[in-house]
Amino acid sequence: MLSRDSFFPVLGLAIVCIAASPVIDSVRWGFVIAYPFLAALVIMSLHRARVSAPVLRIAWILLVLVAVGTVITSWARHIELGEERFMVATTSFLFALLYLVAIPAVTRRAFQHARVTVNTLAAGLTAYLLIGMLFTVLYRGVAVLDHHQAFAQVARPAAGDYAYFSFITMTTVGYGDLTPGTGAMRVLAVFEAIVGQVFLVTAVARIVSLLGQQQERLPLGTVPDAQHEPDARNPD
Repeated sequence: MLSRDSFFPVLGLAIVCIAASPVIDSVRWGFVIAYPFLAALVIMSLHRARVSAPVLRIAWILLVLVAVGTVITSWARHIELGEERFMVATTSFLFALLYLVAIPAVTRRAFQHARVTVNTLAAGLTAYLLIGMLFTVLYRGVAVLDHHQAFAQVARPAAGDYAYFSFITMTTVGYGDLTPGTGAMRVLAVFEAIVGQVFLVTAVARIVSLLGQQQERLPLGTVPDAQHEPDARNPD
């Protein structure tokens, strides 16, 4: 379970990060405390997905930039200077970029497993949760640029509101207690609902259907050998 190819620790960390999102704003320096866990989630996802060394180095550089921005905005809030919305938006979009790299990398790694196991399913579920976290930071980044105008029911959403809205949108639950308040939020919500459902019924469903089986993998750009295919003109 602790091997490099195991996605159980990554899945567990993703669940912890999501579960902690509602309390981030209620704790002083909450974003600074949560940042190492979010950064570890990104690095572990990319490391377990076996991305190239240059991609991993770029991820580290972006995470350092996000760390600096997180400390600055948290300090500004602490001394009551208010949040610098452009800095918050920048750190949010940088995290979104990291998630955009991690999601396809983890998904690709899941389908590279020679045998489909529960660990393969853990990789698929990790990618699915990362989609929800991607849209969480996108909602936050878009909202702060629009002076926190995100939802019709809340004047100034907390971090947990963005995460909550993201996952009920992705799962198409739609309780109605939070609804998009701007055009940009509506567009993002539509995209998330589509992406989340398509991923669930294709990638995750495919993994579940193949549990315990061998995957047939072919190099990109190749087709099955013709000599192994029956000839329709000569069945023998």
